[in-house]
Amino acid sequence: MENTKDQDYIESSQQQWDEEYRSNMWDYLSDISEYARYAIVYGYIRKFVAKQGILDMGCGTGILYDMLTDSEKKHYTGVDISKEAIMLASSKTTEAVFHCGDINQYVPSRKYDVIIFNESLQYVPNAPSKLNEYSLHLTPDGVIITSLYSHKNTLDPDYAMVENKTKEIEQCGLFDVVDKVSLLNHNSGLKWYIHLLKKKS
Repeated sequence: MENTKDQDYIESSQQQWDEEYRSNMWDYLSDISEYARYAIVYGYIRKFVAKQGILDMGCGTGILYDMLTDSEKKHYTGVDISKEAIMLASSKTTEAVFHCGDINQYVPSRKYDVIIFNESLQYVPNAPSKLNEYSLHLTPDGVIITSLYSHKNTLDPDYAMVENKTKEIEQCGLFDVVDKVSLLNHNSGLKWYIHLLKKKS
């Protein structure tokens, strides 16, 4: 997975993701250092979720799913490009709520109250355009939640890419930024930008 200097996304493939999940590379996402980020995302979910439920794009092994109440899980859909991740996530439930799909090609089959892009927009060219496509699958009062990791190394091309994506999302004119949180974990030095977006009418 790599990003050239002027590219606005990270290239990746299902094979790469499957290999990384098999090697336990992403196990750290369950660590306490990631919990505050998930807690903020979940807080927004609790505020806005209703009967049409949640679409989790880039659901991984279902860490966010684990935080949901039983009633919230009933109307949840998780999508990830990695078959390995979906296999692990699917072991958590007998319901067919986890699906393998590419965020750049997946088309939701219904509308949702909340659509989440939890550390997945890094792999999307032209994030505002893609968010606009997914917004067609929101209920009238639905919201989008995004989380983007800001790299520690400010010289890393991915650092500039995320900064640019953040500005594009905020300035594209397609969404109202209902809320924005910059979260810093002082122990790990990890930083995220979390946005709560609503499509402009």
